[in-house]
Amino acid sequence: MTEAHPPVTTEDRREQNQRAERWAVSLKKNSTFPSWKQWKVLRHYLDPKESRRLLAFIFTIAICAGILLGRGYHANTIAIPASGGEYTEALVGAPQFINPLYASTSDTDLDLTQLVYTGLLRVNKEQKLIPDLATGYEISEDQLTYTFHLRDDVRFHDGQSFTAEDVAFTILAIQNPAYASPLRGSFAGAQINVTDPATIQFILPEAFTPFLSSLTVGILPKHLWQDIPPDAAKLNERNIRPIGTGSYQFDQLIKEDNGFIRSYRLIRNARFYRDVPHIEKLTFQLYSDLYGAINATEQKIVDGISFIPKQTRVELEKNNQTLRFYNLSLPQYSAVFFNQNQSKILASAKIREALTQATDKERIIREALNGEGQVIHGPILPGYSGYHSDVKKYLLNIEEAKTILDAAGWKPEKNGVRWKDSVELNFSLTTSTQPELQKTVTILKEDWEKIGARVDLKTVDQANVFRDVIKPRNYDALVFGQIVGSDPDPYPFWHSSQAVDPGLNLAIFFNKTVNRLLEDARKEKDDNERGKKYIAFQNILAEEEFPAIFLYSPTYVYAVDRRVKGVRSSYITSPADRFASISEWYIKTDRRWKINQ
Repeated sequence: MTEAHPPVTTEDRREQNQRAERWAVSLKKNSTFPSWKQWKVLRHYLDPKESRRLLAFIFTIAICAGILLGRGYHANTIAIPASGGEYTEALVGAPQFINPLYASTSDTDLDLTQLVYTGLLRVNKEQKLIPDLATGYEISEDQLTYTFHLRDDVRFHDGQSFTAEDVAFTILAIQNPAYASPLRGSFAGAQINVTDPATIQFILPEAFTPFLSSLTVGILPKHLWQDIPPDAAKLNERNIRPIGTGSYQFDQLIKEDNGFIRSYRLIRNARFYRDVPHIEKLTFQLYSDLYGAINATEQKIVDGISFIPKQTRVELEKNNQTLRFYNLSLPQYSAVFFNQNQSKILASAKIREALTQATDKERIIREALNGEGQVIHGPILPGYSGYHSDVKKYLLNIEEAKTILDAAGWKPEKNGVRWKDSVELNFSLTTSTQPELQKTVTILKEDWEKIGARVDLKTVDQANVFRDVIKPRNYDALVFGQIVGSDPDPYPFWHSSQAVDPGLNLAIFFNKTVNRLLEDARKEKDDNERGKKYIAFQNILAEEEFPAIFLYSPTYVYAVDRRVKGVRSSYITSPADRFASISEWYIKTDRRWKINQ
């Protein structure tokens, strides 16, 4: 309903005209723009309709001015990262050892250790080793003495200063068998001299080319660990409430009634000696299996997920369109490792050769990895010293596999399964709950049953595979992925000294010639000569021993919410390296005026 106004009389109109004339005369006398006082009384000279029009005009001018100012501000300023915000990521498995001495056997432990600790050296975006806790280093001409000069501006999260004594303590702990560190082989025989608080020296018994890459290991605070007996170190609370020198420090954790750590939070280290991170808090929601982590990502409970299987990416993209996916190159290969000590069947080289001939690697790439991977035929990947492009390759050949078994005396019975001397060709094939590995073992079972093998599949929760399977070497055949790191040195994975925990020789492989080749390659200064030894090593695996079937090198897919900026990476040496540039990540922004150059 329109509001009714009293009629305007001739007298009212005359009075309004007189007021307007007086207002105009006032402006003329001042000869300036109307004063605020004059603007205030203007409304007394206008009727309601004129007042509404004036207000509308003023409102329009204000909006236009605001738009112009806003556009001008954005045109002449740039967005820059600002401090604050919280990033939440889903991880699979609970942290157990956020400790550089032990973290290498668990992706979850490695992720958190990467954030909490730093080492003498680090790998930069170009995948080159550069100083970190060190300011620089020298290597003697005979490559036996490494001298490191340390920063003097580093403090541990508890405020204590970092010195060369902390480095010495950490490396000596790794060398000490009582600590049972899987890194022990990398520092075997090294002598450590602390010259002064800012200088430390390593003297090797013999040249060891990959030594520098070993010095990315995080450094422990001596003042907190020196009084803990080595055999009790794995039980200490500081393994999950760590103190290091990294860009983030421990804040809090939340446990369920059964003791499973459900949530783990880090806060930025305001005293970090390099660039202090922009993001204030990192919270990791922990899940016992990958399905729980994917579900949390779909429901946007978390901002990111540490790993996405190829089969679930399409569905995840559909259910959470705020994610940005990163395809990272990772020096990793997946293989079938044969435990000849546990399975008498697999102790036969002929059976291992037949299984190799009966493996359809191309199908595994297509169906288990959705085409996102590369078929491999040896443990040294393309681009690394010693990569063997001419290594003997085994493509799917069911008939050849059957011929090998026939010649070895394994005859098929009525049910199609082969027997020899009342022994059935039967063994188990174990892997984790990771979807791509589950699909891989299903394909392997189908392939191998075509040549008369009976294969029992065993699945172990991904969070427990190290504890229940790898550490005790509890498997006949195992499908698993190994990350080779920034240096191609296969010693930790194939030398016989690494066949028991904490070593990583999952094939329990022993060959004297291979041992010698790997030992000599570690001493070789010339990269070409080192590569020749690696080629000879791979020939033995492919033509004589068949200790494993090398399947594929996958692409590592990582997803982060689009609101998190600054995530830039294309190549990593381990999944934890996705955090190598965490200081550049940001959620909040500010604006800065452009400066003309």
